[in-house]
Parts: sequence; structure tokens; C-alpha cells
Amino acid sequence: MTAHVMIQGAGQAPAAPTVGDTIWVGRTVAVPAGATLRPADWDAPEPIERLGPPRITTHGDSTDIAYPIVVWRTGPLTIEVPGPLLLGAAGRVDSLPPQPVAIRIGSVLPAVPADSSLAPQPRADFVPRTSTALLPLVILLVASVFLLAPLHWWWRRRGRPRLRPELPTPGSDEPPLERWADAGESRAVASVAMSQLRALIARRMPSAHVGLDTEDVLQVVAGRMDWPLAELGDLLRSLDEARFGATAFPDAPGLARWADEIAPRLVPEAA
Repeated sequence: MTAHVMIQGAGQAPAAPTVGDTIWVGRTVAVPAGATLRPADWDAPEPIERLGPPRITTHGDSTDIAYPIVVWRTGPLTIEVPGPLLLGAAGRVDSLPPQPVAIRIGSVLPAVPADSSLAPQPRADFVPRTSTALLPLVILLVASVFLLAPLHWWWRRRGRPRLRPELPTPGSDEPPLERWADAGESRAVASVAMSQLRALIARRMPSAHVGLDTEDVLQVVAGRMDWPLAELGDLLRSLDEARFGATAFPDAPGLARWADEIAPRLVPEAA
């Protein structure tokens, strides 16, 4: 078995390849009669890169196996060309060991003559330190004064800002329940009466807050023996019916007057 190196386009010659050239590295293997040769799958290591499948050439009882590669580093390099497999007629398989191929990769850069190298330069002198002066700062301050003084004068002469007019606060007048009732808004009358009564109950007994429904409020105030609980329950349920009933309540203003009459009887909790 022999090894050989060929550069693409240069023929079979010991020419010096350079970085980036396509190089065919291969070996010649004697194949026994009745045997079949199968090339190995070669995963070339760095800095070698395989470019394609191997090329197989048979002549007589020998076979040439060549791999196209490219090398990305200069200098001497030993390439281990993988050994192929020999498949015998009786099913026997022989694996040949790899074979080293020594090549030298040249550089594509031209050689630099020795006289073209740069000679060391003498040490440079110290850079003189510039002197500092207050004149630029004074000029900047004077220019700032001339620019900002008119702006400040214009800002001061605008006058004092005018006070915003105060919006009128809503008065404490009672809602016009009678007029709402005459207009057919009995549900609105019942809602106002319920809101005022529930707010009063919450002030007299904070645990009966406005977030509770009617039945929960009645359960909370059930212990207040000093309140007219039966009358209060009838009033709250009647107000709910007036607000959410299927038909309009006939006397919503009467419920509002009833709520005004019962309010003084809801005395606060004892301290």
C-alpha cells in the first residue's frame, strides 16, 4: 500500500500546496481476488476540511482511493488517511489501518524582504500641558446673562396667575320626591328613601353597613331591642318591592315619609 498527494490542476507531483488549495490525498490498496473494497467515511479533524466523497480508481489488482480536502493552516502537517474495508466473498470483513501522509502547506502571502521591516522609532517627547485661563468661562457667563435676562424679564411681566373660579357646591336640599312621583318615577323615589335610611342605619350601627342586603341587615340589627324592628323590617321590604317589583308601587312618597318618621326612633348604640 502506498500513499500519494495531488493538487487539483497540478497533476501527480510533489508540488507545495498552499492554504485553500484543493488537495487530493489518497492511498493505493491491493485488492485480493473475489474481495470488494469499500472506502471509509472520513470525518477530517481541524485544520483539515473534506470537500466531498472519495474518488475510487481501479487498475489491475489495485485500487486508488483519494479524498478531496483543503487545509486552513500553514506549515508541516501529517494527515492520517483512513483505511478502507475489504469485504471477502465468504462475508469476511477486514479493516485496514490508517496511513499517514506528510505534506507542507505554504502561505498565500508573499514573503517580506528583511530590509522592508520598520525600524524602531525613537522615544517621543513629552506632550506639553496646555495652560488654563479664566477668559472662556467669563465669556460664557456674560453671554448667559445677556441671553437669560430678557427671558427672565418676559417671564416676570406676565403677571400673576388668575385664580380659578370656585365651582358651586351642591346644596343640602332634599330631592324633589313629590315631583318625581308625579312624573311616574316611583322607583327613583324608593331608591332615594332606601339610600337615606340605609345610610342612617349604618351610622347608628356600623356593622349593618350598606354593602349588606335587606335580610342580612335585619339579622344584624335583630339584637337592638330599642328599635322598632318589626316596623323597620316592613319598611325595608316595602322599599325593595317598590324598587325592584314587577309593577310600579302605588305610594312611593308614602314610603319616603314613613322612612322620615322612623328615622328619629333609630337611636345610636350605647357607648
